[in-house]
Amino acid sequence: MSDIAVMGATGHTGSVIARNLLALGHRVRAMGRSAERLDALRQQGAQVIVGDCADPAYLTRAFEGADAVYAMMPFDPTAPGFMELQRTQGQAIVAALQAARVPHVVALSSLGAEQPTGTGVLTSLHEQEQRLASLQHSHVLALRPAMFFEGLFNLLPGVKYGGSLADAFAPGLPIPMIATRDIADAATGALDQRGWTGHSVRELLGPGDLSHDQLATFVGGVIGQPALAYQQLPYDDAAQGMAQAGIAPDLAQLLAEMARGINEGRVRSVEGRNARNTTATPLQSLAPAIKEAYEALP
Repeated sequence: MSDIAVMGATGHTGSVIARNLLALGHRVRAMGRSAERLDALRQQGAQVIVGDCADPAYLTRAFEGADAVYAMMPFDPTAPGFMELQRTQGQAIVAALQAARVPHVVALSSLGAEQPTGTGVLTSLHEQEQRLASLQHSHVLALRPAMFFEGLFNLLPGVKYGGSLADAFAPGLPIPMIATRDIADAATGALDQRGWTGHSVRELLGPGDLSHDQLATFVGGVIGQPALAYQQLPYDDAAQGMAQAGIAPDLAQLLAEMARGINEGRVRSVEGRNARNTTATPLQSLAPAIKEAYEALP
């Protein structure tokens, strides 16, 4: 049994990791900004530690004496100043990991994080991997997953009110995509076993590559619109649409720049698909949730 701190314990990956580790018998420190949202984990046996991820003192207290940490940089997509906040949080996380001398760290990153520029929002993860590389007392594993299946939920309003699945990605471009539960499972295994030394990278590519034309066919089948088509938006139009939907304008521009980076081949798998980086959960597993979310739109 180990003491493991899990950042973002109410999020897509952190919540599953925390539950997985509790089921394995570990002592879990569930970290987040809301005691109310963390209460379910508290009831399952986790120690809840509430605070601001930009506060090095809070993070150091949470990490002190931990055998391992799941490290990530949460953010509010509606808050302006994305890159500045990510840098503040990233610096605080690394300072706290260093101060607490955490032996093993699993850090959430992304495909494309090896690129210093031209990847939009992913530039923040390149910077964080560089900071993590400076740690002197930690074995660090950076997980670089593909695009999340769950990103489809953000496109459903455009389907309902615009009549098409619309985004800035090239329609026929095969892109590796993954379910967040598979990222959580990979992180859980790493935190449980801690079988690596030094600073390592592991790509996670999901079960296969999918184009946005294929995604439109899938969504159309789920919601009963088999003729649903995909529409590629110009980058500026995509950013404007995201901003109108409530995403901070600076983040919307960075997301559009990430799409350009994927379209132009800067964001891609470095090692290529293999048995180790291919994960099991298919896109079809999201069908019930997508149907429910679509039908719940006003």
